[in-house]
Amino acid sequence: MRPWTGSWRWIMLILFAWGTLLFYIGGHLVRDNDHPDHSSRELS
Repeated sequence: MRPWTGSWRWIMLILFAWGTLLFYIGGHLVRDNDHPDHSSRELS
């Protein structure tokens, strides 16, 4: 049972890291969409 608890701890850690990363990227994408002038300036 000991290895299972360790693996579950790693799985939860990886899921938490992925969730934090996706939330960080999603926040930046929403922030960029709030400023259309900035994106259009980068495209041109």
